[in-house]
Amino acid sequence: MPPESVDPAWQGALDELGCGKSDSLAIGSIAASELADRYGTPLYAFDAAVLRRRLARVQAALGPRVHILFSVKANPSLAVARCLREAGAGAEIASLGELHLARAAGHAASDLRFAGPGKTDAEIEGAVEAGLGCFHVEAEGEAASIAAAARRRGKRVRVALRVNLAQELSGSRMRMGGRSSRFGIDEDQIPSLLAAIRDDPSLHLAGLHLYSGTQVFDANAFVQQASLLVDRAIRWEQQGNVHLRELDVGGGFGVAAFAGDPAFDLAAAGQGIQNLVRAHADRTWFVELGRFLCAPSGVYLTRVVRRKRSGGTTQVVVDGGMHHHAAAAGVGSLLRRSPLLAHATALRSPADTVTTLGGPLCTPADQFAEQAMLPQLSPGDLVAVLHAGAYGLTFSPVLFLSHPAAAEVMVDGGAARVVRHRGEVTDVLRGQEP
Repeated sequence: MPPESVDPAWQGALDELGCGKSDSLAIGSIAASELADRYGTPLYAFDAAVLRRRLARVQAALGPRVHILFSVKANPSLAVARCLREAGAGAEIASLGELHLARAAGHAASDLRFAGPGKTDAEIEGAVEAGLGCFHVEAEGEAASIAAAARRRGKRVRVALRVNLAQELSGSRMRMGGRSSRFGIDEDQIPSLLAAIRDDPSLHLAGLHLYSGTQVFDANAFVQQASLLVDRAIRWEQQGNVHLRELDVGGGFGVAAFAGDPAFDLAAAGQGIQNLVRAHADRTWFVELGRFLCAPSGVYLTRVVRRKRSGGTTQVVVDGGMHHHAAAAGVGSLLRRSPLLAHATALRSPADTVTTLGGPLCTPADQFAEQAMLPQLSPGDLVAVLHAGAYGLTFSPVLFLSHPAAAEVMVDGGAARVVRHRGEVTDVLRGQEP
């Protein structure tokens, strides 16, 4: 943040938004201050051009043979999902609600893939009825539920098995495999389930799915896991007289979320995946990405409400907080670190004030920075959280203290429009009965 020692992650986030040399933040060529004045704060602003560029960059790195799926969970904004769909991305869902959103964004149900370890029978029934493209099966009992739903409707349903490899994915901030896990099926259990699906006329065995972790900053480790999945596919095909044509090798590419975070080597990952694709040309390949596609497109804007001195530290309170952006407050992280913060109208001002920056909620967890060196902030100043286009409202305790939900705007072609309306103070009563 300070010009004397600029953090590469912070600078990279500004570069992505086209503000690398500016003193004032803009989203899609519209000043952040103008957006805040027009739509109020707290506010999420997304840049459609960044979304398109991110998708194009990933597609170029992985090659034309790889189908890129947007993981809707990262940002279930209809506008974001539609923008990425129009730019060529498919979609991966994890709930029946996300299925409805993906279809509203223009995806055909038959093109969607449904992952997640806790699909209820009602969700399975609803997805089968809608004509879902493929279930990523995470347990033997789930396969049985899908088969039962398929039989009731006289359909044959496509499934792929999510594999829990014995080898953990290194370089991942959040691991989802390599040990006892509710995610996926242990690899020693796969052969018997493959045989059962092969012999079940209500199920069509499409292939395998792998997702061993997220916020992966080691590209070589990601490619190694993909290679392991290919090896297992070949072995299980030979052992079980099955054809595993589709391989979803997951994603979870790392994006800087906090000061000092590294960058993911997309070129190395792309080269490794392209080598696999060339060596196994008879397969269909998928990579699923959420945060990597949409985080850099978003900015969370919040305004300073109060400033005071306490215990030798400057305490700054803003009108936004963890109820809108829990990830920036470190929820889910082992260590609290400052997110990528910026003084939106004075990007190059020196970070010369020891500051603790937090929101309005009655919990010490509602804190974006603790005794961090930040520019001097006064009431009315606009603070931006960068790389905020993923796991914002969707990851946050939006009902805590009953503040209204933040509005969201999409900026595209120099014009801004509201894509999620701001909540009302009376929303606290919605759906309740005395």
